[in-house]
Amino acid sequence: MNWHRSKRSRLLLTAALTSVCLSGCGTDRFRLNQAYSDKAKAESVRVALAEAEKRVLEARRMPVYPTDCRRHHHSGVTLHDRLDVANQKADNALGDANKQTDECAAWYDKNFKAREPKP
Repeated sequence: MNWHRSKRSRLLLTAALTSVCLSGCGTDRFRLNQAYSDKAKAESVRVALAEAEKRVLEARRMPVYPTDCRRHHHSGVTLHDRLDVANQKADNALGDANKQTDECAAWYDKNFKAREPKP
């Protein structure tokens, strides 16, 4: 009878140890789901950072140069103009060119400062 009890005990012990060992091989659903969630969040962060970098580069890009800044000025002096008239025409053209240069420089400075990183 002792032998019968000890066999039964060994059988129960074997069954208990087997179930304990096999349950250790199972997956922990919470940890597995947490890992998938962390992976998805990391991917979302990577995509968000790439999008943010793209927007920063677009914001730093200078706008199209105004066509008025590409305009050329001519004095309009002709061969038979009197000297005082020729001088006045040249002075007016030079004044217009200087005004254009100032306006275009102000436009460029404003846009450049808005786009370059601040020190």
